[in-house]
Amino acid sequence: MKTYLRISFIIIPLLFACAPKKFEMPMTEVPAGPLLHALEQRQQAFRGLKAVASVDIQKWGKKRTLENVGIVLDGQNRLRMEVYGPLGQSIMTLVWDGKEVLLRRPDRDRIEHWGQEGFAQFLGEGLDGGELCALLAGNIPATTQPNNAMQFCGRNGDCVLEIRHDNSLRRIRVVYSASGSPVEPQIISLELHRSGKLIYHARFDQTELIAHYLLPMKIEIENPDHNVVLTIEYNSEIGVNTPITDNDFMLSDGEPSK
Repeated sequence: MKTYLRISFIIIPLLFACAPKKFEMPMTEVPAGPLLHALEQRQQAFRGLKAVASVDIQKWGKKRTLENVGIVLDGQNRLRMEVYGPLGQSIMTLVWDGKEVLLRRPDRDRIEHWGQEGFAQFLGEGLDGGELCALLAGNIPATTQPNNAMQFCGRNGDCVLEIRHDNSLRRIRVVYSASGSPVEPQIISLELHRSGKLIYHARFDQTELIAHYLLPMKIEIENPDHNVVLTIEYNSEIGVNTPITDNDFMLSDGEPSK
């Protein structure tokens, strides 16, 4: 028995030493200026969106699916999300007017005011209206400060951009087009860290070119601290840079959202 134990103590470490290690593609630091400029151009190229989507909300292991949700984006300035029932009736309307979040439900006789931090009630802390608008368009937030940025690229054309500001770190993963042009980088994922803590992780998939704009048709936003995962999938009824008016941000009873 003692001999067997001695052999085990010798062989087991050797087996782990011989196990294949996870291969990581080496990345080289390159100047971040061109990519920052390209992402700024992408921000400016997006003015608004009108779309219909399905939305999955998973929180603490419980999942709810909303099959028919109308989404209106006014750049990164305003947002409207309206949930429709199977007969086309409005079940809930949420509006962010750039200042606060308002909610209208048919079973309530008043508009609920959730204030500036309204999104935290169902997505967790750290994701405000402007940031959510940016993610729903597959963009980076306009508030991103490019004062301290570093970029690392691999041989296969994928790059990681790290932008630091005060105690926050944004890590943006992109891939370049087949031609290698940095004018239209495709954002694959985006992370926000604050004081070393991951606030959210967003993933973008199924990108399509609509009105000369690369739009991800599937967006997943995860807040690990609050165990929340929000998944948005746009359907074919989608318009990019279509006209947006103040009427698009009126609540169902005609009361303006301001």
